[in-house]
Amino acid sequence: MIVSRLVVFSFFRYSGLRIPDAFLRMGFQRFLIDRRTPTGRIRLMGCGSGDGFSVVPDLGAYCLMRVFADPEDEARLRRTRFYRAVADASAEQLHFTLTPVSGRGTWGGEALFDYRGEQQPDRPLVVLTRARVAPTRARAFWRSVPEIRRQLRDTPGCPFHIGFGEHPLLTLATFSVWEDLARMQTFAYRTTPHHRAGRASRQEGWLSESMFVRFAIERIEGDLARYPRLAALVAS
Repeated sequence: MIVSRLVVFSFFRYSGLRIPDAFLRMGFQRFLIDRRTPTGRIRLMGCGSGDGFSVVPDLGAYCLMRVFADPEDEARLRRTRFYRAVADASAEQLHFTLTPVSGRGTWGGEALFDYRGEQQPDRPLVVLTRARVAPTRARAFWRSVPEIRRQLRDTPGCPFHIGFGEHPLLTLATFSVWEDLARMQTFAYRTTPHHRAGRASRQEGWLSESMFVRFAIERIEGDLARYPRLAALVAS
């Protein structure tokens, strides 16, 4: 396990003729990561269409997740050929620098994060969930998603959310920003579509692997003008 003193999620959007190149970079990313790339967990993944909660991919939107033991590795990564290829061609960028606070579960069989951060209940936070869906339960899982998507879109206190994954049908990670812990808990644990789906997934064995993580927010930067609610949170 990487002792994760720094976790960064970046979201890139591409347009026009840059889209095919972005898709190919995701598929062949291991050939772009060379010995100059810092040691850590680095994953470039595709986003679903709309807000990402879809089996239909958005070929113009991608998430770059990295987990580093050394905080200086982020600056080193941004100087590499791999990162420049991902970032320079994009039309839009958002970057979230985070500290893991609490969580459970694994990603690809690995306990990816070291939970050493502190979260103040009245401060904004990020929640990451990641599910690997059992192939025989994929239909039931995806049937539950549209209602959760509508609930999340209409929920106060969540200024940004997006879904992404390595495989458009069998994996889904969700990334959501919350104004405070109470609003997140109301969404997650009260009798809501999200709560009902979580109960069904446990009872019916929808998932072969799952992860739930809370992060304290260290910094948000990028094209915030395109996301007024997120910009307002950063400015507050």
